[in-house]
Amino acid sequence: MAFKPKRKGGTESLSFVEEGVRRFKTLLLDSKRKRTQAFSFGCIAVVVVMIYLLKSLVMQKTMSDLQLPPTHGHYTDEIVSLQPLIFPPIEHAPRLKQLNLRKLHTLRIDVDGNKKYVLKESDKSTTSKKRKEITDEFEIVKRDYLDHGKRVFSKGSDSPEVVVVTLVDFDQHDTDTLIRVVQNRVDYAQRHRYGVYVRWAQEFIPTIDNQDMAESYEFLKPLMMRAAMHAFPKAKYFWFLDQHALIMRMDLSLQTQLLDRKIMNLAVLKNVPVVKGSNIKTYNHLVSERAEVIIPQTNDGKLDTNSFIVKAGLYGKAFMDYLGDPLVRDYSWPSLSASVGHALQWHPNFLAKSALVVPKTIASVYDPTKPATEKASIDVFHYMQGDFVALFDGCQERKSCASDLALFYSQVQK
Repeated sequence: MAFKPKRKGGTESLSFVEEGVRRFKTLLLDSKRKRTQAFSFGCIAVVVVMIYLLKSLVMQKTMSDLQLPPTHGHYTDEIVSLQPLIFPPIEHAPRLKQLNLRKLHTLRIDVDGNKKYVLKESDKSTTSKKRKEITDEFEIVKRDYLDHGKRVFSKGSDSPEVVVVTLVDFDQHDTDTLIRVVQNRVDYAQRHRYGVYVRWAQEFIPTIDNQDMAESYEFLKPLMMRAAMHAFPKAKYFWFLDQHALIMRMDLSLQTQLLDRKIMNLAVLKNVPVVKGSNIKTYNHLVSERAEVIIPQTNDGKLDTNSFIVKAGLYGKAFMDYLGDPLVRDYSWPSLSASVGHALQWHPNFLAKSALVVPKTIASVYDPTKPATEKASIDVFHYMQGDFVALFDGCQERKSCASDLALFYSQVQK
């Protein structure tokens, strides 16, 4: 076998032309490979984008078909009120007392014999035609009672900035007393272009587990406030004022009395224990105008839930939802005040949005043993002549609620 002799230098070298041809072929092959790879990746990208677009279209159509129902109150049916003064026909109180809850709501009995009133959410409002066909007076009273919880005010830009909220109990008071309470709110609201939201306390009994009115009345207040926020979706502030209280100064708006920034700065209690004996104190750096919950603190360190203000913001609504949650509401609290105090001590986010204020602002308590003519500067807790609000706390124990309300209502009317 013949061997090809090695060239001089020990290595075989290609000519310049051969080397150029080789490099050109390599370049062609690399370019073709890159074009193939780019084409493949491009096709994959196009397929992925097409799948994404098709999936988005399908999901959008599915979501449009599965839209959540519109928000509503306790009833799915609602009645739009043309006036921002929403209150029940007080003259129906005697007949409602005769009907009682058994005839106003559905009573269910489970297998263990436990009885509970339930709310029929799908109950339809009474049309004008159907109302004319009703001849039984008690049936008309019942229909008005059930329809009242469906009323909402939704006139947008015409919505009042402040809504006065009150729960009234037709079993506890006579008609004249109830009229005084509701008329007091209406007169004040009309003077300052506020809204009024008054409901029968009995309307909320079917929504809770403990259906004893005496034990549960206090814990209905957060539920009432959320119902008011739903009825007035454009309002900014909601002022809960207990049925055992009267607005004494009709000339003072809530902004002038408390909500104004300068007044709030003077009224807010900073760096004080949330409740008596607590190590948790209110924030010293609280910006008062950012507060969404405004609660008076009594001279003995208790939070007064007979008169408080909630702003319809994220934290204000969340706080009412928290207090109204069955897990919180059904705990054996001695009072709603204790529940609120617990929440503020254990939830710093709520505390950061809450302002404790001196009671003279919106919660002066009437004490029959103290003369109401003393100088207001002497006592920042008890009611003195000229105060904005008179609270008749303890009148049930004294059995003087009706007489106290009648006496002070006559003073307001002068």
